[in-house]
Amino acid sequence: MKTPKIAVIHFPGSNCELEALRACRRTGMEPQFVRWNEDTDLKKFDGFILPGGFSYEDRGRSGIVASKDPIIKRIEREALKEKPVIGICNGAQMLIECGLVPGLEDKKLEMALAWNEWIKKGKILGYAYLNDWIYIRSDAPSGRCAFNMFKKNTIIRCPVAHGEGRYLTQDKGLLKRLIANQQTAFRYCDEHGKFVNEFPINPNNAVYNLAGICNPEGNVMALMPHPERTPIGDPIFASMAAYIKKDFKIRMPAIAKKKYKSAFTEEKIKNYEEKPNIEMFVEMVITDNEERTIEHAIKDIGFKDIKLKKYTYFGIKTMVPSKTRGAAKIDEKALAIELIRSGELINTNKETPYIKIDGKWHEYNMTTGLIESKFKDNFAASYFVFERNNYVGKSILSGVRRHFGIKEVAEVKKGILWVLERGQKNAEKIVKTHIFHNPHSSLIFSKQARILFGSPRKNNKHARILSSVRAKNNK
Repeated sequence: MKTPKIAVIHFPGSNCELEALRACRRTGMEPQFVRWNEDTDLKKFDGFILPGGFSYEDRGRSGIVASKDPIIKRIEREALKEKPVIGICNGAQMLIECGLVPGLEDKKLEMALAWNEWIKKGKILGYAYLNDWIYIRSDAPSGRCAFNMFKKNTIIRCPVAHGEGRYLTQDKGLLKRLIANQQTAFRYCDEHGKFVNEFPINPNNAVYNLAGICNPEGNVMALMPHPERTPIGDPIFASMAAYIKKDFKIRMPAIAKKKYKSAFTEEKIKNYEEKPNIEMFVEMVITDNEERTIEHAIKDIGFKDIKLKKYTYFGIKTMVPSKTRGAAKIDEKALAIELIRSGELINTNKETPYIKIDGKWHEYNMTTGLIESKFKDNFAASYFVFERNNYVGKSILSGVRRHFGIKEVAEVKKGILWVLERGQKNAEKIVKTHIFHNPHSSLIFSKQARILFGSPRKNNKHARILSSVRAKNNK
């Protein structure tokens, strides 16, 4: 057979395409560099690699914007022809976000690649980006997927380099089915091949030590480590080449051919009801690139008439609520100033905070502190998104206590507020695309002004306010 021709897809921010090209050449394949926006006929390729990096600077979350790109749809069509597709690191995130992997329920979003957790002996040592060498080995029978036709006891030592690499799902039955389907293609292990669910052997606390998952058919795989960066990882690419040459057929177990129905159902979006002592809505002074990128991604999906606004949100609870009778009263304005000046929450050189204390809005002035603000948060269509584990908020809390001696803070909750300033009629449909959140790793709430929750039919004042807000946001 002719030399397998592989398309290595480059997105803005990809940085591992050269390593992928080299791995292909080392294993007898002919790679071609293909940009995401090229008008290239993908039918001429025998397989595809989505390399690692930081596509679109990880705006929104890792892999989400690229997963909505038109070229992914084209690759999906080629994958239906049983062509092999491997997503490595950032590429794995794309495959998870678009639903090609695990692929049990017709491209449904079934998992997330969440922020790393470094857990040892039951204690969290950290949760952040990790660059290190690890070991993996196949957990599936040889030839179960296009990428593991070699001895099952083969141990591959290769790097990991990611911040969001922890396989996670809220579907309680999914892992059991993945194991039964033999889709748990690769797992983190120690140097002897033993699976140990502890840092640093499991570098991110992924469920079941998962490093790589294939789809039921076995021709698509999401792999977080980087085997392309070392010749030790070549067996994975050699297997890909052998599959293309039809040296073996994928051994798909009977159960993997049966339909799977998830028990996980996303909850109806609720109103955000928490009442922190101090709230901060932070906007960029300069252009917010994340805001613009997500807006363009939504438009590319098909919602053309929209305008998006993004705020970073901090909800801050104090150790002793100021209204608790008999307790020492905390000067929440002074505390807010202290937190802002710490630099742990915002950068005042490029961000403007709007601070809400006791129902009143303030802005920050470097000379005078807090001053009265006309900022309003009665947005017509807006959504809070919070990571389930609030890692960034916990890290900020630790920093302000340890390095700045700010002891009055009990909790810092960090999130994003997405506001549809135009296109509110499609708000529900846009949320369902999961462009704002992944339900397996984050929570979403509606942020509406309380005055909008009344029934306009019963209260003409509410109807007038609602109409006024809509008119303002549609300008």
